[in-house]
Amino acid sequence: MNKAHELDEQRRALREGALVQAMPELGTLIVTGSDRQTWLNGLVTCDLAPQKPLPAGAKVPPPAGGAYGLNVVKTGKIFAEVWIVIAEDRIYVGALRDRIEALRESFERYLIMEDAELADASGEHAWVFVHGPRAADLAAAGRAAGAEAAIVDWSGLGGALLVAPRQAEGAVLAALRLPAAGAAGPVLPTTAAAWEVLRVENNVPRFGVDFDDQNFPQEASLEERAVSFSKGCYLGQETVFMLQMRGHAKKRLVQLAVEGEDDVPAGAEIALPDGAAVGAVTSQVKDPRGQGVLALGYVKYKHAVQGTALRVAGRAAEITRAPAAKA
Repeated sequence: MNKAHELDEQRRALREGALVQAMPELGTLIVTGSDRQTWLNGLVTCDLAPQKPLPAGAKVPPPAGGAYGLNVVKTGKIFAEVWIVIAEDRIYVGALRDRIEALRESFERYLIMEDAELADASGEHAWVFVHGPRAADLAAAGRAAGAEAAIVDWSGLGGALLVAPRQAEGAVLAALRLPAAGAAGPVLPTTAAAWEVLRVENNVPRFGVDFDDQNFPQEASLEERAVSFSKGCYLGQETVFMLQMRGHAKKRLVQLAVEGEDDVPAGAEIALPDGAAVGAVTSQVKDPRGQGVLALGYVKYKHAVQGTALRVAGRAAEITRAPAAKA
């Protein structure tokens, strides 16, 4: 099977079934203790407040025990992405391995009188992400094979987070392949290279590539996916909240379609048709429609509107996805 056909099959799985993504690049922090949930909720942008119980006789699944969010510093800038699974007696926090130790040290600075303990369990646990409409089916299959799982749509594609003891990783991955035999849509594994293409096509930014610790959540266009504006206080909340309610980010991450087949290097200038520079490219892949290049990049706030005509590296371009305008 050639790479183009393989990517087409993965796109279909993303639309109709699910993609299974092993995440060896994630480390794991485990939080225990009676105050673990309220304490951690004060350190992340997502809402970890306990879900209300379902009415008696309800025929819907229980609320997902997890979330996708950010840890931000006092100035409101992003320190780390976090993927969280809430188990019965502990909370699993997944983050990039090169951020885990610093994240643990940062968390521990805010551990004072609370009944909570924090441990780095990166060597003992493995993470798997599922993307697509069949994510809930696979979460159930993963639980049966020994993983903790939560229904969390962090990419906007439908999704689930699974974390398992290292020794159970093989059994969990095998269990996730079994639902592929059903008629509800294909289930396929994805690779890092394939996901790099698919994430740009689907406007999913990547830490260290499209945003980093110099960005506010709103600059990276993550406020809808990763930030709760109705929860209580958390570290950095005042800045993030005020930026959302009484101001705006100076720049925004958007997706652009660029004419021409040649690659667009990271850092390539994004300009208005008259040549005035307004931003720069962060990621790019070939447009699957065969019509040029799809890129992610930053543009000044006032130009971050879907349909805006621009130029990228001297080539005609148009914003194809942009954050919704504030009411």
